[in-house]
Amino acid sequence: MLLTTVTVVLVYALSTTAESTTYLIGVTAAIIAGIAFNLGMVIQKLAVKKTSRDIGLMHQLVRSPLWLSGFALQFIVGMPLNMLAQSKIGPAIIPGLMAIGLIVLTIGAVRLAGESLDIGDIAGILLVIVAVTLFGFSRLSVDMQSLNLWDPAFLLRISLFTVTVAALSLFCHFAQKKNVRMRGILRTLDAGLLLSQSNLWLGILMVFLAKWGIGMFTPLDLLPVIVASGIVFAGSMLGIAETQRAFQFGEASKLVPIQYVPVQILPIAAYFIVFRLSPSNPISLPLALGGIVLVLFGAVLLGRRQKV
Repeated sequence: MLLTTVTVVLVYALSTTAESTTYLIGVTAAIIAGIAFNLGMVIQKLAVKKTSRDIGLMHQLVRSPLWLSGFALQFIVGMPLNMLAQSKIGPAIIPGLMAIGLIVLTIGAVRLAGESLDIGDIAGILLVIVAVTLFGFSRLSVDMQSLNLWDPAFLLRISLFTVTVAALSLFCHFAQKKNVRMRGILRTLDAGLLLSQSNLWLGILMVFLAKWGIGMFTPLDLLPVIVASGIVFAGSMLGIAETQRAFQFGEASKLVPIQYVPVQILPIAAYFIVFRLSPSNPISLPLALGGIVLVLFGAVLLGRRQKV
């Protein structure tokens, strides 16, 4: 199923215009990055299972060679590929394409971590996989290099979007302290919001790094580079920490797909709200919206059995 989905998306990418090579590179990088990130999560979940709740979780994990190997897989393999995808197709559909890694997550969770899946769980995962195909077909790529990132209206939109996502993240963080039964789900949603924030600003950071690469970087550009780098780093680190804490209260094969809800929906929202773009293909929007609907249904199926 994994190979079939990847093949369909890549063949579609190759069958279009002269820009298909760039699109193909971006799609391929995003898919492989998704596999690396999810395999890393399986390894991290194994490490979390060996920890004690009597000691600080992250204090134990940073001393665990097993957890560090999963972390390294994500940041040595997954992060560079994610950055490559960002530079080729922008942030809109990268999380959707990376969801293909759920196959790796599912197999790993069942075979390595001893987690169980029922028919509803499998249906939920299949819905997410179909959503990946729809996201790939939508071709909602963002030409980041053509954007005027110093436009006041754009700066206002991205600032409001960033503050809104941060507020949602804070809500989940405080809500999980009061709702023990939903703690695993709220923590993984918080992680998804943090990682979405990081992914959006990684796209902004890549634009300025590209300007530096071609000698067009100005001293004024240093400020957004510092801001973007800070958000990317903080969002990534806090998102990873929240993911590990969520693993203490639920199964990885259920929690990670739920995390994909904000991770996949927010970039599509940013495509229209922050970047103010309109798809050139009339079927792009229905395909993207269809992908979002399938992700939501899949997440509901995967989250319905969550227990503390």
